[in-house]
Amino acid sequence: MLFWIALLPEEAASSPDDSLVALLLAWWALQFTPRVALLDEAVVMEVHASQRLFGGSQNLKRLIVQGAAQLGWSRWACGPTALATLARARYGRPTKGKSNRLDELPLSTLSAVQAHAATLSRLGCQTLGDVRRLPRHGMSRRFGAALLLALDQAHGAKPEAFEWVQAPERFDLRLELPGRVDTAASLVFATRRLLQPLCAWLAGRHSGVRALTLRWQLDFHRRDVAPQGELVMRLSEASRDLDRLHRLLAEHLNRTTLGGPVGDLSLHVDAIEPLAIDSDCLFQEHSTLGLGSGPDALASPAAQRQQRQALSTLLDRLSARLGKDHVRQAVVQADHRIEHTQHWVAAADALPSSCAPINTDATPGQPIADHPQPAWLLPQPQALSLNPLRLLAGPHRVEAGWWDDQNVARDYYLAHYDQAGLLWVFRERHVQETQSSPLFLHGIFS
Repeated sequence: MLFWIALLPEEAASSPDDSLVALLLAWWALQFTPRVALLDEAVVMEVHASQRLFGGSQNLKRLIVQGAAQLGWSRWACGPTALATLARARYGRPTKGKSNRLDELPLSTLSAVQAHAATLSRLGCQTLGDVRRLPRHGMSRRFGAALLLALDQAHGAKPEAFEWVQAPERFDLRLELPGRVDTAASLVFATRRLLQPLCAWLAGRHSGVRALTLRWQLDFHRRDVAPQGELVMRLSEASRDLDRLHRLLAEHLNRTTLGGPVGDLSLHVDAIEPLAIDSDCLFQEHSTLGLGSGPDALASPAAQRQQRQALSTLLDRLSARLGKDHVRQAVVQADHRIEHTQHWVAAADALPSSCAPINTDATPGQPIADHPQPAWLLPQPQALSLNPLRLLAGPHRVEAGWWDDQNVARDYYLAHYDQAGLLWVFRERHVQETQSSPLFLHGIFS
């Protein structure tokens, strides 16, 4: 049965940054289980309680192994204990004539045994099983209790204790550049080294970033220039896609001018949101049934997700190139006054919290109007003197706006004019309804 998974990098640890790289992988692994620990050069995960959540042990193992390989951690193994799993991962995958049974593994696969490998070899020990068969009392006196404890823990005879990795509550990472950078476009490569830890941190928190800030410190600058600068990037939809974040940040940097040479960068996360993971469908989706690009394929959940993500990516890139004030999005408002039923905001700033309806008594998801409304609305109502003008339906009375000092009291009608078609007209209620009462044109049905 699958209990532990150990992940090792492709090459042995050789640089001072390897401990940071292992920590970043541990943050990434937190999306699968909260029981993640650092053990020597490896990241170990206790996944027994998570198997059902990810469709069984084989599917969970596949997700972890494939995801870790993309991050450069391609060596792995499974086992009943953390030390046994680490020993198997160090030894490698079993091949013909090669076994990964714990007792048959070489001395170098367990750190506590490797420390005494020279002495144990002179005693005739070649495998962990040979060491285990030595008299325990003599081993304890000669090699110390740590060796026996490691062997017992690897075989499950004694419990293992770990300090579980926890992702920090806030992401704030600094990177010192190897040399001075004079242009913002040259910072694009360095920002990827900051975004990779960010995506690992977001994966461990099951979240996506909605807004982040990139700051830089100038090594020297003119007297009239601030010693540091920053770039705030907002996304129209939360994401932790490394390539998408990197391309979008590059768009912003290509349009930024530095006040001097930059010596270091820092990345700060301003807003995150829970990021839902798409679950498997009960029935096979249309897009996988060979329907191609027909109308039915567009209705599949997979196609809808792809279209939504593609639209969000396009809005973010256009906002970066043209300026966020030049890319706007219509937001529906719960208001009976037709001229207030929507307002336009920057697409990158259209957060759900900022788009709450004014009328909190309205039922979410239900349209306010129970009558047809025109597709074209005039900026300002215009007085009418059309003749003959036939009133087809109405009146529809609207009294609203007392909360923002824009109170209206109108009776709306659906009207028809031969040369203009269907019109949306109204009379002010404070005017007596006589033949001479003025009508105002407010909208046109296209």
